[in-house]
Amino acid sequence: MSLPIGAAPLATAITILGLLATLAWLAWRFGPTLTRLAGWCSWAVAWAAGSQGGYAYCLALALLGALAWGAGTLWYAHRRGHWPSPVSAKLFTRLLRR
Repeated sequence: MSLPIGAAPLATAITILGLLATLAWLAWRFGPTLTRLAGWCSWAVAWAAGSQGGYAYCLALALLGALAWGAGTLWYAHRRGHWPSPVSAKLFTRLLRR
């Protein structure tokens, strides 16, 4: 079975829009958790890079992880109305002076 000439671009456009809608929904629904997870993963990769002598990568990934984890924690607290953990509550309440 062959598709008409105009069907391939239309199918491609529908597929791309569907993927973008799915990614937008995932970011909206799981964004804070995924951002915090990305921070933990960056720390793990930073440790691995540092243990192999890549100290510049270690520093860059550790900073990226701290930013990702912090942003995800603040996003979580803003969305849910409470901190995700007692450690986060103590750290960010003192840091933000709330």
